[in-house]
This record gives sequence, structure tokens and C-alpha cells, in this order.
Amino acid sequence: MFHFPEQPKQSKDGPRFSSARCSILSVFLLFWFSLIAPVAQLIDGPSEIARLAKKSLLLGIHGWTDRAIAVGERGHILLTTNQGKTWAQKESPTRRTLNSVYFLDQKTVWIVGHQSTVLRSQDGGESWTRVKILNDPETAFLDVLFIDSMRGFIVGSYGKFFSTNDGGNSWTETEQDDDPHFYQITSDQNGTLWLIGEFGTVWKSKNQGKEWESLDSQYDGSFFGTVPLNNDESIIVHGLRGNIFRVKSDLKWEKIDSPTNAILHSGLQLKNGHVILLAGAGELLLGAEDGGSFETTALPDKAAMPTDLWQSEDGSLLVTTDRGVFRMSTDYFKKSRSND
Repeated sequence: MFHFPEQPKQSKDGPRFSSARCSILSVFLLFWFSLIAPVAQLIDGPSEIARLAKKSLLLGIHGWTDRAIAVGERGHILLTTNQGKTWAQKESPTRRTLNSVYFLDQKTVWIVGHQSTVLRSQDGGESWTRVKILNDPETAFLDVLFIDSMRGFIVGSYGKFFSTNDGGNSWTETEQDDDPHFYQITSDQNGTLWLIGEFGTVWKSKNQGKEWESLDSQYDGSFFGTVPLNNDESIIVHGLRGNIFRVKSDLKWEKIDSPTNAILHSGLQLKNGHVILLAGAGELLLGAEDGGSFETTALPDKAAMPTDLWQSEDGSLLVTTDRGVFRMSTDYFKKSRSND
């Protein structure tokens, strides 16, 4: 059994459903699907191979060595086998919006999305099958994480939390008294799990998710993600209105000056130690290794809205947006700063 701490009260800061994995369009789709759920269930089917899929709204990306998969609207699944240089759309068994993807290893990949959609690939993303965990058109699964070949988690809207101990063959739901949207679940280098959500939800678990400790964030708005720092036991937590906090190993919170008031969707620590955060205003926030300061850098397409990111084996940064995937070398940030 999993034990959850008591939930904080709902925040008045920001919308009830605003997700690091769901753009404004995705939020509208979730609402619309909830109204026409019976019809949506009947008309769902394989996604169409579309010429413009590579330029469509993509919400999640993850990779393994030279492979990476980006997922998004209309069930689109894009696969690269050369670190983002070229992409190929793969057949998908659903047309529902897909929010997050996770490579367990070179062969096993998981995807989660709207209307409780869960997909699995056992050939590195070449082909996909549905996994039935929940049949609820009002549930959006927003993130998926496996900590080893057997143990994994899926989290989502309205407090949905599922876990598996047999490699995803069966899943168990753990309910809590309140229903915060869980936007991200991640693991740091020490194996500590972090669960992030609305109402200022920041929970940590040191025993593979069996018990969770609620941290007092001193902020009751929505958090969309966290970036564990490799150089110490600190983490960076980010969310609405450009809010950035650094949580140190002693659990003391430090508010970091932010150069933006935009929503911070996702983040990553690069191989060189720098921290990257994605801002809803079409910007990247480049931070120092300790996450103590940030400066803005524009995307190659300043009108694009970034949603998620992953660093490939050759160091290139792959960023999903509402206009497809951008591939940037680390030199891009040096040139961009020199032009400011």
C-alpha cells in the first residue's frame, strides 16, 4: 500500500487544469472529450499518417542512446534513430492526445495520454499496443516513470496515481482524500522519487513510492516539474508565473529570481551541468549548474511554444513545441547569448 500525505487546499492562483504536458489546446481537448465521452470512445481508432505530423503540436519527448520518441496531438508518435536529425511517424492505435513518453530501456517504451490512454512498445518504438489500465474518458494521464524493469508509476489529472510491480502487466490505483493534478513524477540520482502538482504539491519518497512526505513549498500555485541537480542533493522546482525554487538537501526552500512571468513547462540538467527550463513565452531559460540564476534565450522560432525537452547522446537538445521538434546544438546557446 502507498501512503499519501494530506492535501493542501486548492489554490486560487491560475487555472484548475494547466499542465506542463498539456498546452492550451490540450486542455480544451480534455474538456471537450469529457463532454462527448461516449462518442469519443466509439470514434477513436488508429491515428492517420499525416504529412504535417512533424510540424504538429508535440507535448512529450524522451530517448535512449540514439533513439528518441516525441508524442502529441491526434495520437502522433514520431521516432528518430539518429539523435533528432530526421523523424519518422509511426502507426499509433489511438487518435487521442498523447502527453508523455518514457524509455525504460532500448526496447521497452511507455506512452500515456488523454482519456486514460496507455501505450507500450517492446521494439524500441517501432510498433505500439494499448494497455488497459482505466477506462475513463475524463482522466488525462500526464506522466509515466519506471524505476526498474518491474516497478513503474503513472500519474495524472484529479489525483490519479497508478503503480505496477510486474513490469506493467497489472496496475494498482492508490486514492487520496483530495484530487490535485499530478503533473510529473521523477527520480533523482539517489533514487528519491519526486511527485509534483497543483496546490503547491511537492512530495518526496525515499522508499520507491511506498510512503510520501509532503514538503511545505510556501507557494500554493501549480508546479509543473522538478529538475534534480547532479552536483548535490538539491532540486529545482518550477511552475506558474515563472516561479522557480531551489530545494536544498536540508529541505530549505530558496526562491530564485526569474527572468520571466510565463509558465515554466519542463526542465532538464544538461550534460555540462547547466539547467534548462522551458517558458510558455517561446523562451528557454538557461541556468547555472547550481540553479541559482537564469537568463533567457529565444527558440529558433520565437513564435513556437516549447513543451518538453531531452538531450541526445551527442549533446544536442531536442525541444518539442506546437510546431514540431527543434534540434539545437550546445553552440546555439553561446551564439544566442552573444547576440543579445
